[in-house]
Amino acid sequence: MDTNDVAKGKILITVEIIEYVPNSVVIKTILKKSTGNISVMSVDSGEGLTEKTTPFDTFV
Repeated sequence: MDTNDVAKGKILITVEIIEYVPNSVVIKTILKKSTGNISVMSVDSGEGLTEKTTPFDTFV
């Protein structure tokens, strides 16, 4: 899914947007704007996220 393909009001099912990869963290941006981005992630057990600084709020 290209970030330009997301239509307003369209229902998105998270498990259909992102792929699970064993022993990995997968992050996919689904909406990118100057006011912030929306991304979905898949995190395998035992994996972690690196610290990231952003000027926007983060929702996990």
